[in-house]
Amino acid sequence: MTDSTHDAPTLFDPPTMTMRPLGTQWVRDFVFHSAGLVLSVVGFVLWVTAVTVSLSLAIFVIGFLAALGSFYLFRWFARIERRRAALILDEPIPEQYRDAPRGSGWFDRLKFMAKDPGTWKDFAWTFLCGTLGFGISVLALSLWGAVLSLITQPLWYWALPEPSDWGLYEVTSLPLALMTTVFGILLIPVAGWIGRGLTVAELAMMRPLLRPSRNEALEERVEVLTTTRAGAVSAQAAELQRIERDLHDGAQARLVALALNLGMAEDKFDSDPDQARELLAEARGEAKTALTELRDLARGIHPPILTDRGLEAAVTALAARSPLSVTIDAEVPERLPPAVEAAAYFVVAEALANATKHSRALRVLVRLWVEHDRLVVEVADDGVGGADDGGTGLLGLRRRVEALDGELHVVSPRSGGTTLHAEVPCQT
Repeated sequence: MTDSTHDAPTLFDPPTMTMRPLGTQWVRDFVFHSAGLVLSVVGFVLWVTAVTVSLSLAIFVIGFLAALGSFYLFRWFARIERRRAALILDEPIPEQYRDAPRGSGWFDRLKFMAKDPGTWKDFAWTFLCGTLGFGISVLALSLWGAVLSLITQPLWYWALPEPSDWGLYEVTSLPLALMTTVFGILLIPVAGWIGRGLTVAELAMMRPLLRPSRNEALEERVEVLTTTRAGAVSAQAAELQRIERDLHDGAQARLVALALNLGMAEDKFDSDPDQARELLAEARGEAKTALTELRDLARGIHPPILTDRGLEAAVTALAARSPLSVTIDAEVPERLPPAVEAAAYFVVAEALANATKHSRALRVLVRLWVEHDRLVVEVADDGVGGADDGGTGLLGLRRRVEALDGELHVVSPRSGGTTLHAEVPCQT
């Protein structure tokens, strides 16, 4: 668990090449171009085959199916290439595609993918990788091959039917072969820097085609914000309805009974003091019950301990009230933004409530930590599993977390155990 203070990269930020020792960087360049040589052949064969088959069968329905399959193959190839870029950039180039609506038929998916700019970028890069990428990789590897040939000259020059001719001289003896080795060692930086330049050139072509443009990223961001805002509004409306229902059915009913008991006690105070005392005792009990219900309701809205003492103390209080054996592993700053603390608190509260009511769990592990400016909340139990990811409680939690630009994932296999994993951006 780490507490990082640097900002996590966003979709708008291009991956940057990390500064490394030259030897390490040249080795990575070599691996990058070695993988590129193989993938360029795959890309060229894929592009030629896909275009040929799709155009040849275009007059038949199967031609459209072939086009759809080709689009998926181009996307698959582009994803592999994004991961090849991680050899240099330390992380894959981000991808972004428009998802077809659920339940769409194959022809609708074909039309949807044909309208997606990312599909045609993948198409273009597959062609460029199979042509220019092949040439770049061959040149880079040939340079290293020539350097290796020079360096190893003493090991095999004598086995050639004709002496090696290097322009200025022919290798006919061991001293000349050793001199050739020295030249090869001196040319290592030349091959390394040329390979570095070829890597930069290929990445300059790769990035614009394999990462979304700023406009595409902004459109996607607007769609996400629209969805999360609608979810937050729905979650807020559901929360208000719950509060209203709890007040009407709980505390309000208690207060009405309290008023009635006080009224009857007042009427009986002179004529039947004993019964008046009983009614007052009942009224006091109703008042205590109403106060308890109001306190629980306030805790459900926003617990005072969360405001006063922070997230770790509030989660510890939740664990103390739980009938399960709860272990807490928290490594968080003393205070986080209130909205972030509230979201994390209710994730833990809902997870503990579900573990108590539905999973038949005995033990629960709650982990809290900050990583890359994101608060991570993980709650795992040893119950029976099979939690409903679309249930009302989890749906409300997901909307609450997504409203803060976070994510909530539920892993609950039938084989047992449920894990809630939430991540919420925060500034610490």
